[in-house]
Formats: sequence, C-alpha cells, structure tokens
Amino acid sequence: MAVRAPLPSGTVTLLFTDIEGSTQHWGQRPDEMAQALRRHDELLRTTIETHGGCVFKTVGDAFCAVFSRASDGVAAAAAAQRALASEDWSAIGGLTVRMALHTGTTDERDGDYFGPAVNRVARLLAIVHGGQVVVSGSTVPLLRGLMAERTELRDLGSHRLKDLVEPEHVWQLNIETLRTDFPALRSLDARPNNLPTQSTSLIGREQDVADLLQRHRLLTLVGSGGIGKTRLALHVGAQLLAHYPDGVWFVDLAPISDPELVPSVTAQDLGMRQRHGRRVDEAIAHWLKPKKLLIIFDNCEHVVEPAAQLVASILATAPQVAILTTSRQTLGVPGEAAHRLPSLPLPADVVGLTADEALRYGAIALFAHRAAAVDTRFSLTDTTATTVAEICRRLDGIPLAIELAAARVKVLSIANLAQRLDERFRILTGGNRTALPRQKTLSAMIDWSYDLLTPQEQLLFARLGVFAGAFGLDAATTICGGEDLDEIDFLDVLSSLTDKSLVVADTSGEHERYRLLESTAAYALEKLGVAGQREALRRRHAEYFRDQALAAQERSGSGSEYAWAADVELELDNDRAALEWTLTRGNDAVLGGAIAGALMHAWWSTGLFVEGRYWISLALERVNETEHPHVAAQLWHALSYLESGQRRFDMAERAMRLYALAGDARGSATAQRNLAFALFQMGRLDEAAAAIEQALAALRERGIAYLVASCLDVQASITVDRGDVPAARELYAQALAAFKSVGHESGMAVVLTSLATLEFADGHPELARRAASEALEIHGRGKNATYLAFDHVNLAMFQIALGELSAAYDSAREGLRLARQLRDESLFACTLLHLSLLAAVRGDARRSALLLGYVDAQYTALEMRRDALEQRSYDKLMAALSETLSEDEIALLAADGATWSEDQAVAEALQA
Repeated sequence: MAVRAPLPSGTVTLLFTDIEGSTQHWGQRPDEMAQALRRHDELLRTTIETHGGCVFKTVGDAFCAVFSRASDGVAAAAAAQRALASEDWSAIGGLTVRMALHTGTTDERDGDYFGPAVNRVARLLAIVHGGQVVVSGSTVPLLRGLMAERTELRDLGSHRLKDLVEPEHVWQLNIETLRTDFPALRSLDARPNNLPTQSTSLIGREQDVADLLQRHRLLTLVGSGGIGKTRLALHVGAQLLAHYPDGVWFVDLAPISDPELVPSVTAQDLGMRQRHGRRVDEAIAHWLKPKKLLIIFDNCEHVVEPAAQLVASILATAPQVAILTTSRQTLGVPGEAAHRLPSLPLPADVVGLTADEALRYGAIALFAHRAAAVDTRFSLTDTTATTVAEICRRLDGIPLAIELAAARVKVLSIANLAQRLDERFRILTGGNRTALPRQKTLSAMIDWSYDLLTPQEQLLFARLGVFAGAFGLDAATTICGGEDLDEIDFLDVLSSLTDKSLVVADTSGEHERYRLLESTAAYALEKLGVAGQREALRRRHAEYFRDQALAAQERSGSGSEYAWAADVELELDNDRAALEWTLTRGNDAVLGGAIAGALMHAWWSTGLFVEGRYWISLALERVNETEHPHVAAQLWHALSYLESGQRRFDMAERAMRLYALAGDARGSATAQRNLAFALFQMGRLDEAAAAIEQALAALRERGIAYLVASCLDVQASITVDRGDVPAARELYAQALAAFKSVGHESGMAVVLTSLATLEFADGHPELARRAASEALEIHGRGKNATYLAFDHVNLAMFQIALGELSAAYDSAREGLRLARQLRDESLFACTLLHLSLLAAVRGDARRSALLLGYVDAQYTALEMRRDALEQRSYDKLMAALSETLSEDEIALLAADGATWSEDQAVAEALQA
C-alpha cells in the first residue's frame, strides 16, 4: 500500500471549489446529479493530484486542496475548468464550478488546515460565479513568469469580503477558449451597506445569531463591555447582506451622549436627507416603510430611551425592516428578543491540554491568533497551551481582555505574562480569586495594561479619550501634543499604543484614521479627569474643530463638492462632541456658535437640515448679538440657508445687518445672495433682481469665483421668470463656466438642470436631454438621491418628447424607485404622471386614465399645483386620451384610479 506523502505546511496555496446551484440540481434531478457528481469528483481529484496538489477535504460537492507552489495551483484550476467544460452536463441542465486560490500561512493538524488563510479563501469563493476562477493578491506575486500556457490574469480591483477585514485585491484567471465575461463579484461592495472595515477577523463566536435574527425582527445582543457585541453584530450583518436587497446599515451611537441626536445620526448613517417641517424620527420610519433592510444600532445603553422609541416607531411602520441592537441592557420594546452574549469558551480541565485541543476553544484560539499577529514568532505549543488556557480563564474569556493580554507577548514570555497577571489579580482580590466580579475583570485588565505603559504612552492614551469616534493624525497631534509630549516622538508613541491594542488604526482609506474602543475610551477619559486635564483638553478639542470647520467653509466653493463633503462628514462625530461641550453643557456659547455657523454648508450637503437647525438655534439662544455680532451674523446666515421663503428672507436680512455691524462686507454680500433667492421664491422678482445685482457686484469685486457663479445662477432663474429667455440662457452659460472654472460639480449640475428645463420650454427637447444627461452623470458621483431622482424624472419627460419611449420608461422607473426611497410624495406623483403619459403614447389608454386618476388624487391631497413643464405633460396626456376615450370614460376610469393604493399604482405604472 502506497504511503501518502506528507501534506505541505507553513505558507501554502489553497484551492477551494464548489458547484454553483448544486442544491437546485439535487432537487430537480437527483439520480442524474448523483452520476454527474461522481464524474465531477473524478475530474477534479485527478487534475489536482496531476498538478502536485493534495485534496485534504471534501464537503458535499466542495473540494479543498493544497499546493506547495502557487503556479501549480493555478495550473490545476485552469486544467480543471477545461476538463469540466469538455464534458456533457445536459442531463442536469448544465454544471458550472467556481474556484478561488489564496496563499497564506496555515496550521496543518490531523490532515486538515486551520487559520486565517483558510477562512479567507472560503470567503473569496463565496463571491465568485460558476465557471469563474479568482486569485487573491497574496498569490499573484508568486506567479510572475510561471503562468500556465494560454492563461492570463485580469485585475478586478479590491473587494471587501464577509469577514470585514482589509479588502482583498482580486484577480480573475482568464483561460483561453473559456468564458471570461462574468457579472460583478458578489462582494460587500456589490450590495448597499456601510459596514466598517475591521482590522481583525472574528474568532470564537460560531453560534448562529443570524438564524435568531431571521426569526425575530428585533434582536438585542446583551453583554458587558468588551464581550464582543459590536464585532459579532457586524459579522451577522455581513452574513445576511444577501437577504436584504436594500442593504445592511450600521448606526454607531457610542460617540453621542445627547439623546436628541439619536434620530439625526440614524438618518445620516442610513443616507436619508432630513426634510423641513418634519420630525426626524417620524421621517425615518416613513422613509423606511417600503424597504427591506437590516439596521444595526450599536452601543444603545447610554441612550436607551430615545433608541427604544425610534426602534419601536420603525418596527410599527416598516414591516420589512429588521433591527439588531447591541447594549448592556435590553431596550424594553415589545417583540424584542434578547441574546445574552457569553464569554468565549474555555476548557473545563487544563491538565494535559495539548495545543490542538486548546485551539478548539474560542478564548484560546483568539489569544493565539492575536499573539501571532503581534509577534510572528509566536506559536501555541503543547508546552504553553496549559499556561495560555490559565491566562484566558483568569480573564474570564472576555475577548477585549484577552486581546490586551495577547498584545504583550512581544515583550513578555507566556510564563512571565501569566505571573504578572496573577500578581495583579491577587492584589485586587486580596488573594481570593472569586472575590472579583466578572464585570470588573475588564476594568482590571485595562488598568494593568495602562500601568505597563511608559509615562508618555499613558499621557497620550488618556488625552485621546477626548475624541468622539475616529480622528486623524493631525487632530491627535494638535490637540494631544505639547511640551510634555514631543512632536517628533508622537507617531512612535501612537504606534506603540496601536501595537498594544489600546488604539485601533484604520489605514485602508486615503488618510489614516484612529479610534479607541468604547470601553478603553471611557477609561481614558476617566484618567484625563483624574489628571485634571479633561476640561482643558475639551477646550482644545473644540477650538481645533472650530478651526477645521472654518477652513472647510473657505474650501467649500473650490474643487469637488463630493470630495469636500466626504472629508467634512468624517469629522461630524467630533463636531457634535464639541457642540455638546460648548452649547449643551454651556461651557462656551461663542465657540460653539462659531462651529455651528461654520458648518453651514455641511448641514446642507450631508442632508442634516433638522440637526443643523437644532445646533444653530441653540447657539442663537446663548450668543449675545451685541457683544458678538459676527458670530451671530454667521448663525443667522446659516439658518437662512436651511429655510425658504419669508423665513429665509427675514433671517438673511438680519444676517446682513449684523455682518455690517461687524464690518464684514463679504459676509454681507453672501447673505444678500440668500436674501435675493428668498425674494425670488416669494415671487418678488424686481426686488430679487436688484438684490442679486448688488450681491454679484460685491462678490465680483472680491474675486470669489464660486459665489459669483452662485449669484449668476440665481440671477438667471430670476430672469427666466421675468420672461427674458435669451438673457437667462446667457446668464446660465456664464454660471456654468464659472462653476467649471473652480471644479464645483454640484453647481455645474444645478445649472445644467435649469438649462435643460429652459431648453425644453423653448422647444428644444434634444438640447434639454443632453443637458439633463450631463447633470445626471455629475450627480451620480455624489450621494444626493433627491438630485438623482429629479434628473431621472426630467430626463423621462424629454425622452418622451423625442419619441424615445423605451429609454423614457427606464428613466421614469428609476425616478419612481428613488422617489419612493426618499418618500417624496410630490416627486412620486410627478413620476407617475410621466408613466401615465407613456402608457397613453404606447396605446394603453385605459391604464393611462386609471393612473391619471391616482395622480390627480395625490396632487389634490398634497395641495400641489403643476408647474409649467408638468402642465405641458398633462396637456399632452389629455390630448392622447381624448383620441381614444370620451370625457365620461376618462372620468370614470380616473375615479377608479383615485381609489388605488400606492402599491397598486406602482404595479400598474411599471407595466405602462
């Protein structure tokens, strides 16, 4: 009998495969599938072994193989796909196999492989399509000059996998004569979500919480600090992405302490723009009504009441929304299911414990994985297994405590680490191990980790507690540095804290970001208070973010607004913390007012209208206008920016007066631009024209291109309403050129939208379509769904006029989807009007008249009047209906349509 060659160990290349749609094959043709599977297994095993690989596991139709050389693994995959393609699988309706290769360090035990590399290749396989072979970024460098004949690699870019750790650079193996055009990979990036990237993989939490969530619409993960609630919730969210077509959305409540902000932060993370005249919590529930998605509310315990109210409202209104929360206590909402998260598993007896046995327990596996990440020389052995098990037992199996301990293996031996921990706990408990409550274990572990820091590390760690959420390197250096913390050594100290798991670093984006975990952040802030530095650091924090907000305000008119908004949004948690300290706690109203006012464009661009008005109004209550006219002027100006009509006019006028008192001519001119737009909204065109002319002259004199462009845009709109179309067209052209000169994308798109409307009204639908298409392309780079919806609806109208009915239907359908997502009733009704017109033009007069009845009922309920372009579509619609139906028939059908539900109207419209 031949002796099996030893399996390769250390760094290896793994090839995982499985049959796509095998369950369906078994269900439809079980006998034929059994025969096909035998042939599939024979082909794969032969091909793998011929190329020097070993099949170490099969699970159903899945193969797990290992290769010493990456090139052999890739050659085997190519040969296997060729062999499979040459077979006749018609008996089961076709068979395709997906394959993934990844190279990494593994742990081979008893003929099986373990470790992060194994998990990574499995995650990679999950995003692949049948017939496709993908190769990870770690494998590609090993293939240079060694590629199999008639194969090549195609770069598919970086993709986030369901383990949520750093994105994987993925390459597709193109095999000559075989298919190479596959749909987009099924990675996290292909589905709507905002799940944050994690720096480490999940270990030791194999229980199926995802199954619990599918049986309960509200599930709360309950447990003490550091037990791993957040990490598990994120893992569950990634696992369930495919079940929620509208996405999985993560709402982190840890950075806020003001209960009023819970709805606003939720709206921001969901991507919902706040609307005038409506409470945000009510708007969220209404906005979510048609959606099927999962929301993860993280760290609810300190805002449990407002969180519970919002969750209850969502569950009552949005029947397809599921909610997963993490908290140290349940929310107390009817229907809530609670899952108390236990500590990680530990062996009952450690005597004679081997390394293989120890690694089957989550607590020990976590320690071993994190220790190896800190020191690549670390490996759990039979000699150290018992000691590591005792360390994990001493730490009650609490994940964060274990991670803090594991971070020390770089400087302490396992025996020394165990001894020092034992001494620390004996001091705390007076020698009685049972005297230390489990909830105090983490605090003791953080204490111990803190005491082991150098004085400079302790100082920086405590000061970093002043931040809310993530922060950048410049912010940390400016706020936390000083004579007692040398700037030259600052990055080294910060890196050391990261190595010791006290600070989390995210370097996956354009700029590095850092954060403290919730438990360590609270501890750091407590230490800062003990040192008597908390209030001083809070002030430095607020002053820094005031300066950043003012600098961002200066940059707001130049370059990409979308890039600008993304940068500003990164700091909103810290902005909120500064506003809370200055305004809510009453420490410095003038400083807080400066922040709230400087964020004027941020409140608008991020859609946080309601929250913006909240902070600005709070500041106006506390700032003395006589003593601080410039801060007050900025606040009134910012508030006017978030209002319309008469309120906008009154606030802009007050801002102008205060700017004049402060001697700020530029501020006065920008407020006057706002005042002119308010006059235009109220129909006071002559006054509006005079005001915008004055503002334009003042801003031109100061050479502020973006504000000049904005004034020209307002001036053009006023000129259109005054009936001078040629002059308006020229003004729009000037505004467009001015916005282009500073690279202001959204300004360009707004002007193009206005130009499209103007050209259509002037009888040039081709020019209108061209301008609207340009506007749509620009708005597609941003996140403003309202702009996108308007663009699609307008484009549908222009395409109908040009007879491009198929394209018009696609545009209207997308506009309808966005309007429903936004819960924008007026835009929704307008879109249905266009779809009704489409039905009439296509000859379906009955459906068109029914839809018209629903639309008319919506216009009446909303007290809306049709604008000029909507009236034009309406007149064309009535003319088309009159060619086929009598007035009485139209009226009867419209009356029936007026009784439809929203869902019925949408279903009928999509068949137009």
